[in-house]
Amino acid sequence: MQLAVNELKVRSKKLLKEIREGQMPSWLSQSPHVQNEDWQLKHCQTLLARRLGFKDWHHAKQVLSGSLPLEQGADFGTFWYENACGSLVNLWFAHYAQAREMLSDPRYCLYPYKHQFVVAEPVYADILGLPAPDTFDWQRLSRNLLEGYPSEAWDKLALVRLEYKLGRITGC
Repeated sequence: MQLAVNELKVRSKKLLKEIREGQMPSWLSQSPHVQNEDWQLKHCQTLLARRLGFKDWHHAKQVLSGSLPLEQGADFGTFWYENACGSLVNLWFAHYAQAREMLSDPRYCLYPYKHQFVVAEPVYADILGLPAPDTFDWQRLSRNLLEGYPSEAWDKLALVRLEYKLGRITGC
């Protein structure tokens, strides 16, 4: 359960190296909250974690490593969401049990969103850069990112999502 965390660490180190070499990425230099300071790895980790939809580096590491306690109200951030998904007709639930019931329809997959749950058709996965819900890893999770948390299949999908989202943010 370290594929996504390790990739985020690598990306943070690459970003730090670029910044220290004076190659401030355009997506970062346009940010009004970025100041000229002595950049450290923790700054890059926090910045990328926030861009991925987490509160901070600790939150990202906790979720992506599989160590987030799955008690009522666990916060997965907005990692499994894109603004473009808002135009879709998705089913939103405050309670996991209600969301899970909708998975009786084989077209749907369940995604965590902060403290809530989204049940959506395959186009949602496509927008997130994920493979189709009929693939092996999705089937191992029973099309349910909460039920499969934490597992090897979940980690693989999280890595695909992370690479896709960071590729769109950073252009690499």
